[in-house]
Amino acid sequence: MIPALILWLYKKYASRLFNNYRFRYPRTSVSKKALRKATLILIVIGYPFLSNGQERKLVYQLIHNGNNIGKMQFSQRISGQDLYLEMISEVKTKFIFPIHVQTSDKAHFSDGRLISSDVNRTVNGKEKECRKTRLVNSTYEIQTGSEIGRFNKLIDYNMMLLYSSEPINTPQVYSDNFQQLLSIRKLAKHTYRIHLPNGNYNDYHFDNGICRMVIIHQDWYTITMKLV
Repeated sequence: MIPALILWLYKKYASRLFNNYRFRYPRTSVSKKALRKATLILIVIGYPFLSNGQERKLVYQLIHNGNNIGKMQFSQRISGQDLYLEMISEVKTKFIFPIHVQTSDKAHFSDGRLISSDVNRTVNGKEKECRKTRLVNSTYEIQTGSEIGRFNKLIDYNMMLLYSSEPINTPQVYSDNFQQLLSIRKLAKHTYRIHLPNGNYNDYHFDNGICRMVIIHQDWYTITMKLV
């Protein structure tokens, strides 16, 4: 039986490739070259999940100036056509003053599209406004605290998926925190950069479809996240 993740990846990547090919060449069938390319995409992206069935957990160590300042735990679970993601992290460090940051992010995809996501932050014991994204009919309702807005584009790839699915041929990613699409820039083979609206940027390094390292570039410091 083909794992549900492969079916989900097919809808996201391979079917998109086939549709683009047919759009460009409507009088011809899908070529062997296009088929091989789609198959390769599925193998490269889907392979890391096959050995672990329907659930995967990853743990990252957060490092600043050679010191371990915290960890981030990522989990992914698949049930039928549904994909559930969760990220929990805790950072304790000191720049100008002590900083203790706790995060809890969740996302739910179904049939290849985002259904809902929640972003929660606590800084030095103070809870920040929760950021929510909800699919309502054919549009998204985005909420920050009591403020509610609309987002009218389909979301099939978000920041959390960066940890378990390399953005091959994916030009944009939805930020559940900033509640907007961000451009993905390829720096080198299996290395990508995402500029954030606040002026900072992150570099993502992949191996066998899994994110092995993230370098977080801030104004006054740099944090490295390494898979352990």
